[in-house]
Amino acid sequence: MIKYTILEVLQKNQGKIVSGGELANTLGVSRTAVWKQIISLQNEGYQIESVPNKGYCFSTSDVYSAYEIERRLTTKIIGHPVIFLDEVDSTNNYAKTLGASNAQNGTAVVAARQTAGKGRLARKFESPEGCGVYLSIFLRPKLQVSDINCITLMTAVVVADTVEELCGLRPTIKWTNDVYLNGKKLCGILTECSIEGESGAVEYAVVGIGTNLGQTSVDFPEEIRNIATSVFQETGVRIAQADYAAALLKNFERYFYEQHFPENKASFLGQYRKDLFFLGQEVTVVGMTGQYTAVAMDIDEEGRLLVRTEDGRTKALNSGEISIRMKN
Repeated sequence: MIKYTILEVLQKNQGKIVSGGELANTLGVSRTAVWKQIISLQNEGYQIESVPNKGYCFSTSDVYSAYEIERRLTTKIIGHPVIFLDEVDSTNNYAKTLGASNAQNGTAVVAARQTAGKGRLARKFESPEGCGVYLSIFLRPKLQVSDINCITLMTAVVVADTVEELCGLRPTIKWTNDVYLNGKKLCGILTECSIEGESGAVEYAVVGIGTNLGQTSVDFPEEIRNIATSVFQETGVRIAQADYAAALLKNFERYFYEQHFPENKASFLGQYRKDLFFLGQEVTVVGMTGQYTAVAMDIDEEGRLLVRTEDGRTKALNSGEISIRMKN
C-alpha cells in the first residue's frame, strides 16, 4: 500500500523533514495523494508533523496495528495474516467464526480491546485498551482431541519464553493455563476446538492468549488487584504491544512447527515442568463433586497433572472441570 510505503520512507528519515514533492516523485503520485495518506497515518496514531512549505517529519510512535505486527514478523505460517480489531467481544469468538470459511491456517486475530474476554471455566479476563495483548491463533492442525491439552501447555511455555526474552524475568506457570509473575497472574490461555463427528479428529483449534503488559495496580478492578499483575508493574519495563505480539507469534511457530508438535512434546514439557511453581507441594483439587487435598507430583506426556492423594493413590487429572488451589 502507498500509505505504508510513505511511512517506511519517513521512518528511515526519522527526525528529518521529507518534502511532499520528494514523496510524490518517489511513488509516482500527486502531492494531494501524499497528503491524504499522511492524514490517514496520523489518524492511526503515527506522530507525523506537517511542516508548512517544507514537508513531513516522523517522530517515534508506539502504534499498535496489523501493519506494525506484520512488519516485525519473521514467521512463515503463524500470523499470516493478522486480523486487527479495535474492539471485539472475544478474539476466540471471532476466530471460531473463521472455521466456517476458508480462513488460512495460522491466522492471528488481535484486538486492541475485548469487551467479554474469557478464560477457562468461563472466567472473565479483563482486557482494557492500551494495556495488554489479546490475540487468538487459528489453526487447522492434523491432531486428535487428546493433543489439545498439550497445546495449552506448550503455549504457556511460549508466553514464558516471550516475556523473558523482552524483559529478562522468567514467569512461572500454574497448571494448566495461567502464567504468573512474582506470584500474581500475568496471562491466561484458552484453547478451544471443533471436532469432526465421524473421525474424532480436530477440524480446527483456536488458541487464545491474553497478557497484561502495561497496567498499574489502579488499572485492575479492585477485586483482582491483589492477584493480577503486568510486566510493567513487576519489572518497570515498557514493552510495545506490537513487539510482544510479534515475538509471541514467532515463539509459537518455533514450538508448534519448527519443533514438530505433537510428535516432539519433549521440546516443551521439560521446560513446562521447570516453570510449574507447585510441583512437590500440597494443593487442593476442586472438581464438580467436591474437593480433596493432594500433593502435585508431575506432568505426564498427555499434559495431565499427576497428584498423590492422602491415601497414597496416584491420580492423573485432566483440566476439564478441575481447578487447583495452593494450600495456604
